Amino acid sequence: MSRAFYRFITAFIVILAGLLVYFGPFYDADSAVTDRLYTHYSGTDKHIVIIGIDEETLAEYGNFNLWSREKLAELIEKLYADPENAPAVVGMDLILSESLDDETDRRLAKAAEAAGGNVVVGSNLVYRGRVETGRGGELYYNTEYIDHVEMPYEALRSVVVAGFTNQSIAKDGYIRYSMNSVRYHDTGSNSDVTQDSFAYAVYKQYCGITGEEVKAPKTNDNHQFQFRYSGETGEFSELSLAAVLSGKVPATAFRNSIVLIGAYAPGFQDSYQPASDRGDSMYGVEIHANILQAYMQGKTMIVANKLAMAIITAVLVLILMLVGRRVKLPIFLIISAGFAVLYVLTGILLAGQGLFIPCIYMLILIVMADLNFLIDNHQRELKKQMWSFTEAMAAAIDERTPYNASHTRNVAKYCGMVADYVNKLHRRGKEKEHFSEKRKEQLVMGALLHDIGKIAVPLSVMNKATRLDGHEKEIESRLVNIRLRAEVMLLKGEKDEAWYSDMVKKTEQAKTMLEKVNAAGFVDQETGEELKKVLDYSFEGEPFFTDEEKECLSIVRGTLTAEERKIMESHVSITKRILSKVYFNRYFKNSPVYAGQHHECLNGSGYPDGLTADELSADSRIMAVCDICDALLATDRPYKKPLPFEKAFGIMRDMAEKGNIDGKYVEYLYECLKPENAGEKS
Repeated sequence: MSRAFYRFITAFIVILAGLLVYFGPFYDADSAVTDRLYTHYSGTDKHIVIIGIDEETLAEYGNFNLWSREKLAELIEKLYADPENAPAVVGMDLILSESLDDETDRRLAKAAEAAGGNVVVGSNLVYRGRVETGRGGELYYNTEYIDHVEMPYEALRSVVVAGFTNQSIAKDGYIRYSMNSVRYHDTGSNSDVTQDSFAYAVYKQYCGITGEEVKAPKTNDNHQFQFRYSGETGEFSELSLAAVLSGKVPATAFRNSIVLIGAYAPGFQDSYQPASDRGDSMYGVEIHANILQAYMQGKTMIVANKLAMAIITAVLVLILMLVGRRVKLPIFLIISAGFAVLYVLTGILLAGQGLFIPCIYMLILIVMADLNFLIDNHQRELKKQMWSFTEAMAAAIDERTPYNASHTRNVAKYCGMVADYVNKLHRRGKEKEHFSEKRKEQLVMGALLHDIGKIAVPLSVMNKATRLDGHEKEIESRLVNIRLRAEVMLLKGEKDEAWYSDMVKKTEQAKTMLEKVNAAGFVDQETGEELKKVLDYSFEGEPFFTDEEKECLSIVRGTLTAEERKIMESHVSITKRILSKVYFNRYFKNSPVYAGQHHECLNGSGYPDGLTADELSADSRIMAVCDICDALLATDRPYKKPLPFEKAFGIMRDMAEKGNIDGKYVEYLYECLKPENAGEKS
């Protein structure tokens, strides 16, 4: 291997190291590894006791939604009946925001007051996205804006401590993060208010009683910290609420303990996936118990600054590469293996000290470094190494989401097929263009790199399978709630039967329209007109749908809003910026050019540069056609069904007639892919 090429490879891996760590494309895979490495069960704290509203309780007292506050009041009274055996703190992982019955509401408030201010009740953060102005003056959509907080009903609010019970679900669906508190603007008092999390509020109350110092863990820019689990699913001591009320549980079971009351039955739909145990779900109250114990035992971590880690990783990889230049391959393999073990052990040690560092990226980079030293001086091996790194960069985006895992390779394959077809026509004298091996490899490599910019596109945009993207249950629940409230008004005589029937009909229409439109690939004009009427429905001045939900459901084609589509389209500019930082030798110098032009159109309507036919080479035109073709035929997109072969090419021919893409290469690709040519060799 020449010195110049070795320097190129070294620079490539070092840049790749920084990109991987900074953008974190393998978050799911890294989390699967670090969750197992950094979480060691220490056993649950005997002072934390869960009183569960479990199957036994529901069988005894009926549906929880039909309860008054009587049972909860009776429970608090029973827990604090004997001061000698009373718990230190009681935390109710329940949202008691609405008044149900004046008598039992007052009884619960009175019972909580008699507990001496040692009762914590759940609140709920209600997020409503809105457009805000960033520090640089740019507009962005803030999905984490807290519109308001659902607090305990007024009589209870004044005698308890409230803490929000919202779980911080990571982007891979598991729970490994929590928050101490949030700060939001309370429109009622027109002031900024701080609200503690449920576990933090319980922890602070407990420290106030025991005299221990409250130690709030450090948090990241999102005000989150990572915690380590102490117990597996079902490991915390759990007692049935029915058993406690019936007197089967002795009062001594709660002496000086922290009692957490919460849902403990499947019907509540209050279970989550803990990062510590990927096989079993865990009830929300159990997760709060784990977070509480993490507070008490200092089992929290702050994620290392990603920029600092990117720099450190790049430096470590550079050192490893320089060492490899000075030793023989077998020795280097031993050194790199030892380096990997040392890095993992360092990660485990730092986790115990409260600092989380990613693991899998360094292991991947070490493997890449090992592969690098297997390449000899031959030009073919030089190109093979270049291809392996290109594949790694392509995998960085494909691995982010299963829905995009085959797209990059399909586009590269189609580009190669068209190049071969052009050469076949050239040999027959029917085509002037000709693809040398070098030109074809540049085109295919460009195809492998064309979507690398998606590494910076949020998964919430890339993986948006439906217009509402998971908020359907929230709306359905709201419609059920509206219907129940309407029934209550009817039973109270506040409304007549005709009004009630109309409201039932509207909620049913809203639900039907939600199911019809949410996952539809295209909303026709007739359905759109029906949708407009449904979106205007309201209950006593309260809209059925929020403005954000209306915007999402009003999307005509696809699942992305205008702002989300703009974010998605930015991946081409990001691709160009990333590839501009990488040195491509003369052999592959045009690959980044083709990669950055795959969304340009012949008529200048494309992006990001609005290039025209005179500025677009045949290679860029081919890649644009292949990219669109795979998007239309793809079977793995969450937001659309694959189109039939002929219909897909009908759409592409229409695009060619409108001057968007090159019709000649549409027909070439059609000849390559049509069924009767599937087995034909060029």
